[in-house]
Amino acid sequence: MSDNLREALRQKALAEIALLDTPPEREFDVLAKLAQRVLGTGMSSITLIAPERQWFKARCGPLAPQTTRAQAFCPVVVETEAPLTVADARLDPRFAESPFVTGAPNIRYYAGVPVRIQQPDGDRVAIGTLCVLDARPRDPTPNDLEVLEELACVAEALIEARAVALRAAKVAEEHRLAVERLERERRQFKQAERMADMGSYRYDIEKKSTAWSDGVFAIHERPVSGGVPSTGLINHFPEPDRTAFVDAVMRTLDTGEPFEMDADFVTAKGNARRVRCSCEIELSKGKPVALIGLIQDITERHGLEQRLRHQARTDDLTQLANRAEFHRVLDARLREARAANDDVAVLLIDLDGFKGVNDVLGHAAGDAVLRHVADRLRASCDDGCLPARLGGDEFAVVMSADLDRVGVDRKVRRLLHDLEIVAGEHGHIARVTGTIGIAWSSAAAQDRDVLLRQADAALYAAKRTRKGTAQTFQIGTDHRQAG
Repeated sequence: MSDNLREALRQKALAEIALLDTPPEREFDVLAKLAQRVLGTGMSSITLIAPERQWFKARCGPLAPQTTRAQAFCPVVVETEAPLTVADARLDPRFAESPFVTGAPNIRYYAGVPVRIQQPDGDRVAIGTLCVLDARPRDPTPNDLEVLEELACVAEALIEARAVALRAAKVAEEHRLAVERLERERRQFKQAERMADMGSYRYDIEKKSTAWSDGVFAIHERPVSGGVPSTGLINHFPEPDRTAFVDAVMRTLDTGEPFEMDADFVTAKGNARRVRCSCEIELSKGKPVALIGLIQDITERHGLEQRLRHQARTDDLTQLANRAEFHRVLDARLREARAANDDVAVLLIDLDGFKGVNDVLGHAAGDAVLRHVADRLRASCDDGCLPARLGGDEFAVVMSADLDRVGVDRKVRRLLHDLEIVAGEHGHIARVTGTIGIAWSSAAAQDRDVLLRQADAALYAAKRTRKGTAQTFQIGTDHRQAG
């Protein structure tokens, strides 16, 4: 390894133990004094070698707290990573001109050994020295270095113990911060749960036990102190959503794919709710150990969506389906008819005399007539029929697929009777009837536009014949089949 790389490694190791520029510590001071006393020198130190200076962690005698690194003795020990003895520095060409020799503290004798620390890869790197110094020359003895090396082992142990304590303190602080962060995140999650009407759950597959967050207890309308009931989540879903939830969970266990679904829900107090559930697998060492998920109360949102959907599909005045909803349902019925090779009937209804109601009795009376017509359409239509207001005084009905031509004819005759309405106010009377055009999807090749054109053609053929009657569209005829 090059000298530059070795030096970089030393400085990195020195920085990691965070010993440089620390306050005095009794253990290091005692060790320096012991070296001084045992070897009988005027000075001693435990020295750390920084890039541009040498700093004394402990020192005895007339030594400054730190000095420049240039022309000093200890850096040579660290750079060579070998012990060094100098009997008389004035006679050693390496140090004879050193300011530490020619001036204070007037060093003549020096003996120093490396102080090393072990790296994670097992390598030991020198970061400083344990040394003794004296202002008088003396002949080194083998005992000098032997004592210093034994004391250096103690210094290394002190540094390692300090480093371990430092790392432990760092780990403890990181743990404390992690605990604080988790607690902060827990509080934030609980706040988010409350704001979003949401909770989380975890089902332990092996233990067959479930844990709920506070938000899940709130959605269930159960006290947290009561604990998770043995019935868990599933029994709060009414059918068919209970089966759908169980099937979704089983698919997640089989495939590992998460799911999300909306479902009806009944709380412990019997209150109906709408909830959104999500679920996914928790793995440990590649093995499923738990199901984790969220449950959110979306009752208010669901209700709003339902109201908006109803408004988008409903005529405001009559509360019948509007034109868009009529087309949507008719398209669905036609798809079913194509698949089953079946036939669907459509009625187009136009009110006769309605303009007179508005002209004679006013628009409020006209609106009342339209609502009255809607009521009679609803009363005449069973579950399989869909009555709708297309606009103005135009109405339509998609008939039930269960009705054959005889059944439709019976319905039409009843409607013609029900749509005879007499409106009167302030001595004025107006009479309203309904004219009906009928078309069957088989004659229109199950095409919506063609079907409606045929029903419209039958309607106006009936009007030309006699208002207040009905006709069925038949290809190649003049559409004069009266109802």
